[in-house]
This record gives sequence, structure tokens and C-alpha cells, in this order.
Amino acid sequence: SEENNGVTGWVAATGRSYMCADTTNDRLYLQGALGARSSLTVPLILHDEVQGTLNVEGSQPGTFQTEDLQFLELFGREVAVALNTLDLLVAEKQTTVNQSTEMILREVALPLNSILNDAAWIKEVYMGHSPEVLERLQRLLDNVRGIRQLIHKVGDTIRPSAPGQTTLPPQGGWGGKRKRILVVDNDVKIMQAANDLLARFGYDVESATTGNEGTVMMRTAKYDAVLADIRLPDTVGFECVEALRKVNTSVPLILMTSYGYDPLHTIVKARQAGIKHFLYKPFRLDQMLEQLQKATTEDPAS
Repeated sequence: SEENNGVTGWVAATGRSYMCADTTNDRLYLQGALGARSSLTVPLILHDEVQGTLNVEGSQPGTFQTEDLQFLELFGREVAVALNTLDLLVAEKQTTVNQSTEMILREVALPLNSILNDAAWIKEVYMGHSPEVLERLQRLLDNVRGIRQLIHKVGDTIRPSAPGQTTLPPQGGWGGKRKRILVVDNDVKIMQAANDLLARFGYDVESATTGNEGTVMMRTAKYDAVLADIRLPDTVGFECVEALRKVNTSVPLILMTSYGYDPLHTIVKARQAGIKHFLYKPFRLDQMLEQLQKATTEDPAS
């Protein structure tokens, strides 16, 4: 606002320079530097927009002349360009770091999930009595899951913050904790797309290609949501829902199915069982994200 914000506020609001010959007798001036008796203030303008202000103060009344104001205006334009260049460099570095982190996660996502599936299966069928073997298998599961966290941590460490910008946490990571999602589908494109999209929004994605693998994975970790296709190689229709619910009755389920494919009336049975979230293939990635956000934030009792 031009009023009640001193010379700086007036310059920022109007985009015009201001020379104060005597600070003790000026309607706009509010005390800045202690003992200042005169001042010059110019806007920092870039592409006809005010980016900030530049202020110089003098210890005597009438310190500055018109030539000083003209010089400061020219200098202010150079400062505005320099600040914009710094912003562009920071933005470029942010983009590069984001792209590098996403590329690494994309390349390691499916191999990591394969290791998780194998380790979980071995732990599930192990018939021995060695606590050390079970402990090592659990450590393997924990370490594989920790690799994703480590990649994110390194990316966050080297990613700069834009000047004057507060970085909001990703949608899946409020409270500093990334939400863990299980995708049960034998379509590699769906699994890859889920990894690429959801990782960008702060989710850790693990996957399984069969209903049996899905139930095994659910016994090894606590998931915030499960996305499951209703047609899997080993389970079809509501069988998959029942198998997953036997492991965990409270985890939100999002069922995926092709348009027009539901000869076993799985969707009807699922709705009767209290499941609220569905995705119909082919779906847009933003629809997957929307359903996931609803499932992980709603009150289970509602």
C-alpha cells in the first residue's frame, strides 16, 4: 500500500523513485538507519514488474542530487537483472536435482520391488528354526526399503531452496513421513507409472504381480493403502479382496478394473463390503492420485 508503509512501501506500490531531502520533515519517511537525515529509494524493476526496492540513506539533509537518483535507478536495474539470474540458476539446479532423483528412482523401482518380493517370499516359506536367518531376512527387507529413503534424503540435501520460497512437503509426505503404497497388478506399465507418479508426490511405492505376492508383502510391512487389480494370474474377482482383507482389515483398498469387465460382480460385492475407491482402466494418472489421496486421508469410520 502507498500509505502507512514509509518511503519503501510507497516506492514498491507505485513503481516510482523517491528522494527525501530531509527525513525530519517528510510525510512518508519512517525511520530506517539510525541518524539518517536524507534518503534515496528506487524500485527494482524487471519486465515492468517491481521485484523489490533499493534504499540509500545519508547522514546530512540534502545529501543527494538528481544525478545520484538517476545513477541509483540505473544501478537498480542491474541489481534486478542480477537477482533474476540468480533465481534462474537456482531453479535450474532444482530442476536438475529433481530430474536426477526421479530418474534414479525410476530405474531402481522395479528391481527393488523384485528383491522385496523374493525376500518376503523366502521369509514366508522358511521352515527352519534359526532366529538369525529370520533376523537377516528382516534386515534385508528393511535395508531395501531404506534405499528409497536414502535416495530421497540425498536429493533433498543437495536441492537448493528458491529465494523467498517456502517448499511445501509433498502430498504423500505430510508430517515428515512418506506414505507407503502397495500396487498389486501384473501390468508392468501400471506399476511403472505408479512408481513414476506417486514417488513424485511423496509416496513410497512397492508392488506385487499376483494376489499371493500381495498378501505376502502385506505381512512384511504396514501400508497406508493398497491398489489392487481385480484380475490377477492367481486370483480373480472378489477372491483378491478377501485374501488382502484377511491380512489387514483396516488398510484402505483401491480396486482397479477394465471398463466393462466385471463378470463376477466384484465391484458390487466390494461396495457391499464397504470399499469406496475404484479406478477404471484406462485411467488418467491424476485420477489414481486423487483416489489415493482420498483413501489415505479420510476417516475410516466415515
